[in-house]
Amino acid sequence: MIDRLSIEGSYIYVHAADGTLKTTKSFTHAALSFDVTARTVTFGQLPPVSVPNELELADGIELKLRLVAPDGTPRKLTRAGVLRSNNKAPGILRIPGMAKNPARFSPADGWTIEVYKYRCYFSHPGLKTDTEIPRWLKASIARQRNFWNRLSYLCREARRQCSPVPVQEIVSFVQATVIPAIDEFNNSLARERSKEKIKHPVKLKVEEPGLDALWRFAGMLRGLIEKNRVVPADLLEQVMAFAEQFKADYSPLNEFMSSLRAIASAEAEALGMRHFEFRPTFTAFESALNRRRTVKANWSDGWPAIKFPDSPKADDWGLHYYFHKAGVGSELLESGRGVPGLTFGSPVKPADSGHKDLRCSRRSARSLREAEISIPSDNNEDCTFRFGVLQHRPLPPGSHLKQWSLVYSDGALWLCFTVERQRPLPTLGPLAAGLDIGWRRTEEGIRFGTLYEPASKTFCELTIDLQRSPKDNKNREPFRIDLGPNRWDKRNITKLLPDWKPGDAIPNTIETRISISARRSCYKNAAKLLLQKHLGDKLPTWFDNAGSRGLAKLQEDFKDDAVVQNILGEWQKEDGALGSLASTYLARYTRQLEEGQTLIAHDVCLYLQQKAITRLVVETSFIAKVSQKHDNEAPYSLKKSHKYRQFAAVSRFLLILKRIAVKYGVVVDEHEAANTTRICAHCNHLNPSIEKEQFTCEECGREVMQDHNASVNLSRFETDPDFAEMALHAGKA
Repeated sequence: MIDRLSIEGSYIYVHAADGTLKTTKSFTHAALSFDVTARTVTFGQLPPVSVPNELELADGIELKLRLVAPDGTPRKLTRAGVLRSNNKAPGILRIPGMAKNPARFSPADGWTIEVYKYRCYFSHPGLKTDTEIPRWLKASIARQRNFWNRLSYLCREARRQCSPVPVQEIVSFVQATVIPAIDEFNNSLARERSKEKIKHPVKLKVEEPGLDALWRFAGMLRGLIEKNRVVPADLLEQVMAFAEQFKADYSPLNEFMSSLRAIASAEAEALGMRHFEFRPTFTAFESALNRRRTVKANWSDGWPAIKFPDSPKADDWGLHYYFHKAGVGSELLESGRGVPGLTFGSPVKPADSGHKDLRCSRRSARSLREAEISIPSDNNEDCTFRFGVLQHRPLPPGSHLKQWSLVYSDGALWLCFTVERQRPLPTLGPLAAGLDIGWRRTEEGIRFGTLYEPASKTFCELTIDLQRSPKDNKNREPFRIDLGPNRWDKRNITKLLPDWKPGDAIPNTIETRISISARRSCYKNAAKLLLQKHLGDKLPTWFDNAGSRGLAKLQEDFKDDAVVQNILGEWQKEDGALGSLASTYLARYTRQLEEGQTLIAHDVCLYLQQKAITRLVVETSFIAKVSQKHDNEAPYSLKKSHKYRQFAAVSRFLLILKRIAVKYGVVVDEHEAANTTRICAHCNHLNPSIEKEQFTCEECGREVMQDHNASVNLSRFETDPDFAEMALHAGKA
């Protein structure tokens, strides 16, 4: 219910009689009807309320309203609207509400948002570009940095205005009370109760611990007590008694957070920022604040920092131009006519650009073009900037351009387009392809998938080749990832494998990773052997099974023994260098594998699109099923095959495939497939499990390839309901 209206300044205050959702929605969403004769206003379906006498009611007048809570405190909810008359209802002025009209471009019709990211250049052969950043852009970059620094400074001052946190007192309390109590408790436990030991609170052992870390530790102790676990006596009471004496006042920070947009708008107006400068900087600052909640950062961590000249990413900047409503047609930009603020020139011939070939792997022409930004300024002068753009693919025809952004990040210039386009909705046909996922070792590498296409009844094997070196993508073969030794492996082969000699073959990725792991284990075992000779009976009982953490604990226990410190110091030096090299090697392999999996996902979808097949069936939860079957009684060959699963990363490939299949109108269906490898695709006979890749069907006598047979059976799940029922019962048998 609405109680009354009052006027203060430029706002009309709407006093609510209750705080129900109906009253709030009537204020924010409902249509407002003003009766000029009766001097009343109606909020949606609520009873009419009298209008103050000093309020003028006429067609075309803009009203600003603000909701007031029942206790008299103004709320953040505001609303503005223009009074409009209607010939059908004379004497009634209305402000329309927020009607739920059907969307013109809905996801149900295939409309989606995509981002196209193109590499840009300040200068490039064959293009007319600006030799340096113009003055207006330098001034814009300076305003963005000053705006960020100003918000960071105000945020820091708001934090400092909160009640001071007694850092030194917390450190003293932790060192004098918490740590000794935990150590005494752990030492009192027998060996068979070692799992009940309590670890030192890491968040309290930093240089500047906060009250939040103290309360988090108290919550951990309380949780152990609720689980009937034993904890140090009276430690929880001592921690709570110490923490309760400090009451932090967060009202200055809360006030800053609640009024952040108003503060930012005032600062932007003082700096003379344009809208395309304010919005991206403010969004980035707001994201930095919200990120703290996601990562649950400590009080002193994760806040937006002031950008000094030598700070990381201090030179990054961006220009973001937003379009309203449905945007503008992308064909305006591709045709050369241009969109507001941005125009493209004609594509440059390859001979004039220094590139002999501007073709990419996806069979679409790369286009090197001149781009020009032209934004009108306040003094009716155009702010122009010319640069080069390399388009790896054109913008989709018939799409809507929602925004463009020129971003400079980490020393590179990028032009990003947010495009709304309509993808073709899949039309489900009578046929469905089957994709069997596995990780079978072959002579060349690993086969991680077998695709069966029922239209022509052909098989395509998805493989990782560990012998062929990666080459240019335009020369790659479909359905294959080349992960053989590359130039980086050859340059660093002596670091990876010190025993390698010229003339020896360069091992594949799997062999190299196993060799690095064996070397790290060898260094650790050598250090343990030296420690065993030196310490003898002084070693703890758990030393034989000790790993890296155990050796680190041993180093802390024997801190006064110079020989122990020397042995472990040398081991840490060798292990750290080898671990860093292994991390670099693994990161390169992972990046190359992800890129290859993306290309293969495109190959699969493009192949099915050419065959007019819009359904692809895969097995769900295949890794969980394999893990359940992997026991000590499993055959040795089956156990050995499991180690190749982590190299192939089949789960990640399926995630990539599902994401890319949407772009091609291919539906990926998952089915609980049981025994698809054993059921003969020709006679439906359930054969016994066998280690070999090829077996002979007991019923029809055909020679069956397990992976091919599984992919055929998967394709039958969508087209043969009887087979799905039979496979389900066969799996239970």
